[in-house]
Amino acid sequence: MTETVDRHCSILMTQCLQCDFVKPIGRFDSLPNLLHVGHEEAKRLLGEKIEEGPVHRVMDWAHCHSNGELKVIHIRDWHDPDDPDQISHLKQFGNHCLKNSQGAAFVFPLSPPESKNVSIVSSLTLNDFQGTDLEKLLNPYRERPTRVGLMGVWTEAKITYLAYELRTRYPNFEIAVCSALTASSSRSHHFLALEQLHRLLGVIVHASIGEFIKFLGGKEDQISLPISHISDHPILMLDDASMALSQTDQALLKYLFRDCKTVQFKYLDGGFSGNIVLGTQSEDLYGHKQASHVIKIGSQQMIGRERASFEKIETVLGNNAPHVADFADYNERGAIKYRYASMGGGFSTTFQKMYCAGLSLEKTKRILKFVFSEQLGRFYQAATREKVNLLKYYEYNLPDLGSRIRKRVEAVLGFEVKGEVIDFFHGSKIANICLFYEKEIPLCLPLCEGSTYMAYVHGDLNGANIIVDDHENVWLIDFFHTHRGHVLKDLIKIENDVLYIFTPVRNEQEFKEALTLTDQLLKVEDLAAPLPEFDIGQIRSPQFKRAWETIQILRSFYPSLIHADRSPLQLWVGQLRYAMHTLSFDESNLWQKRWALYTGSICAKLISDQLKRSGPLRIDWMNPGYWAGRLGITILPGRRDYGRFLEDDLATIKNEQVGAILCLVTLLELQQYGVGDLLSNYTANGISLKHFPIVDQRICSAREMKEAIAWIKNHLKMGKNVVIHCVGGLGRSGLVAACFLKSCGLSTDEALDETRRVRSKRAIETTDQEEFVRNFDFRKGIS
Repeated sequence: MTETVDRHCSILMTQCLQCDFVKPIGRFDSLPNLLHVGHEEAKRLLGEKIEEGPVHRVMDWAHCHSNGELKVIHIRDWHDPDDPDQISHLKQFGNHCLKNSQGAAFVFPLSPPESKNVSIVSSLTLNDFQGTDLEKLLNPYRERPTRVGLMGVWTEAKITYLAYELRTRYPNFEIAVCSALTASSSRSHHFLALEQLHRLLGVIVHASIGEFIKFLGGKEDQISLPISHISDHPILMLDDASMALSQTDQALLKYLFRDCKTVQFKYLDGGFSGNIVLGTQSEDLYGHKQASHVIKIGSQQMIGRERASFEKIETVLGNNAPHVADFADYNERGAIKYRYASMGGGFSTTFQKMYCAGLSLEKTKRILKFVFSEQLGRFYQAATREKVNLLKYYEYNLPDLGSRIRKRVEAVLGFEVKGEVIDFFHGSKIANICLFYEKEIPLCLPLCEGSTYMAYVHGDLNGANIIVDDHENVWLIDFFHTHRGHVLKDLIKIENDVLYIFTPVRNEQEFKEALTLTDQLLKVEDLAAPLPEFDIGQIRSPQFKRAWETIQILRSFYPSLIHADRSPLQLWVGQLRYAMHTLSFDESNLWQKRWALYTGSICAKLISDQLKRSGPLRIDWMNPGYWAGRLGITILPGRRDYGRFLEDDLATIKNEQVGAILCLVTLLELQQYGVGDLLSNYTANGISLKHFPIVDQRICSAREMKEAIAWIKNHLKMGKNVVIHCVGGLGRSGLVAACFLKSCGLSTDEALDETRRVRSKRAIETTDQEEFVRNFDFRKGIS
């Protein structure tokens, strides 16, 4: 008989939630077969106690819904070792889920109410439609939009294969999975598979169980918390009497500490989004003190995203980061229980509180080194250079951003902003930053295509989520924004907080000093160079010296992360993003916000000027008075990582009447940057060429330099315009240009200054290159 289907009915399909795949095992127990997901993933999926864990709670919810609301289909592996058709499958994957064996049993009790019609599909191969009645079960839903939720294992195999079959066979189905209800033996494979499911098959990936339930037509309050039988315990004790917890939040805390008699909570932080962060000290039902935990409570969606983001990196951080001990969704809220491997007996404080209370420079350095070298440094050191538009990455392309920035700026200044400049402070003026957001960004966005180093980053690092326990161990919390992003993002963000939150500005005099500090910081263009020692100059207040010394520590991490990518553009883009965000902070006073506005205004102009120069190929020409022809420096024409086109750059070279080019780029680099045919294009366009490869950041011999300079002079005397280029037009190009100027009679300092004036302060990048220039004598070689 054909099953009657409600037009609003959804389908929940479980995949291989069987003992041989996910039955809980001990941490050091051997795997029962080749397909078991292992101790950690089984515990993540089922919880410490199966009857209280995520899978069991979802199945309780599903079995309580009528067939007209929710169709439940359990797919299981069901193998017969005597079946010839299954021999190859069992040979490849080993014996597992043999029919009627304990290993083939479901890990949840299959005891729905009598009114609930639950279907079981016994799958014999990787394709759940082959040799089963699954297609027959789904036929009633074929012609109408239907929401289908998948849960189970393995994410990269059985879940993915099932999703593919559903997508291709049933185009009207809307398919979703939940990261907390799926698993694989490898956490990295699990999350990679989720990304592929979303990107290739259009599967919706929910981070929280509550969102998954809502997708299937349920409500947030329909997932119960199994605490009614111990509702008097634990007793919750808050250190802040003024902090009131909602009934939902209290229920979540009771569930997370359901094995405890009492729990003391210390309020650590609360966000503008309604998040609550609590440090805990708890006693179990027998009076034993438990290890300290940190609890985070917030909206279901945000907490789910944070948990999923953290699980991606948890195994890499190891004991240097918390462990997700438990989590739960209830009503519209979610909570995570973080356990720390060696946290002291009581939670102490945050880095922000310690810094603002006068933390010594020595301890500041120790904490920051631990965070950026030993914790997050694990990710940063694996950074790779990737194509990225930094303006888009830092969300400068958000709709209505200009109007929002204008409101913030006018609120901070207290008046309507008009014109090109703003009357800022005692007659001083700054560029009207509102115009940058309203008019300049659309022009700058396409010019910002380039490449930079990317790695996993915390994503929202601040002084409140760096925590320090009683034993001075350092921990990180709040991984909601963890993602693969700009390798300097966390460092730029914490520098912003050091300046505009941690550093007090209380009066007009201190405000003037703050602006001077910004001026000094923005003079540093070489991101690989150490921040110079603090020049007291006009700055007298000690908090600014302390801020400078703290930023010295932060900038000291840059060189190993950015390698040869020393351009300050990546820093300016991040600084502007966070400085303007500061204008909305409750923590910053009016002086600090105006300081951030000043920094933002300068950064906006620097960004605009830099990007406009990087549009059409820019050739920086040296003083034309020395020779009949001109000598210029530029970047590698056509470099694809910057989104450049060789045809366009060659056209610019022709328009500039360039007759000769000295190319310092190695053949390998030409291939890496997508211009393997560059040299042949030069000769095909009638340009005299000398290929003079120098390894990046390195130098050549004195004899080779003399030959290159002689070649340049010969073409200049013929009246040809000569262009020197490496990849970035700074290090190797600056090296040759400065040596050429010395050969024309300039002193070493004059040659260095002129090269940097024409090209960039960062020209001649390394100590070896500058030393070569100082020792070079065209007549004698190296003196």
